[in-house]
Amino acid sequence: MTMNTELSFHTLLEARLAQRASGSVSRKRFAEVCNRLLANGILWREHSRPEQALYDDATIIEELLREWFDMLGFALVHDVDANLMRLYPPGDDQDDDDGVKRLRARLSKDVVAAALALRFLYTEALTGKRELVNQELAISLEELSQTLVSLLGMTLPSSMADRAQLLRELRKHRLIRFKDADGLGHMDTLVSVLRPILSFVSDEALQDVLKLMHARTPPTDLTGS
Repeated sequence: MTMNTELSFHTLLEARLAQRASGSVSRKRFAEVCNRLLANGILWREHSRPEQALYDDATIIEELLREWFDMLGFALVHDVDANLMRLYPPGDDQDDDDGVKRLRARLSKDVVAAALALRFLYTEALTGKRELVNQELAISLEELSQTLVSLLGMTLPSSMADRAQLLRELRKHRLIRFKDADGLGHMDTLVSVLRPILSFVSDEALQDVLKLMHARTPPTDLTGS
C-alpha cells in the first residue's frame, strides 16, 4: 500500500511538472528547489550562478511550489522586482511535533535587531543620504553598531566570535555580503547591505522601530532655558 501510494504521488507530481514546465523541470530538480528553500528560506537570483539557475527553474514551477508549501503550512512570497523568493514557516503551534518545530527555528534577538538596523541604513541610501553602488550599501560593523544603539538601544554581541557568527547568519538570509577573512567580527569589518533587506524587513516593521526611537528621544528644548 505504501509503495503504491508513493508511486501514485510521484506519477502525479511528474504529470503536474510536465504540464507546468513542459518537461524542463524534473522531479529531482523540483526537490532541489524545495530543499534549498527549506534550508535557507530564500532564493535570490543575484546571489550566485547555481542560485540563479534554481531561481529561474522556481519561477517556471512557481504555482506548483506554492501549492506544495501551502499544503505544509508554509508561505512562499515572490518579490519579482528583486528577483527573489522567500519561504516563511508556519505559525507557532503547541501541538506540533519536535521535527516540525525544528523546521521553524526562530531568528535570534541579535539577528532581528541587526536586520532592522540594516533596513534603516539601506532606506537612508534609497533616499540619497548614503551611496548605493549596484544596489549595495557598504558599511562597517562600527556603523551598524552605532545604528543599533540609536534605533533600539542595543549593542552588537560583545565577543568578536559572536559578531562573526551574527554576520554569517545575516549572510545566510542574503541580507549582507562580505569576504571571509581573519579578524571577521572586528568593528572595522566591511560588509555590503543587499537589496533583499527590503523584503526581509517590511515598511511597517521599520516604522514601528522609528516610532519607538522617537519615543525614547527626549524633546529638544527650543526655549534655550
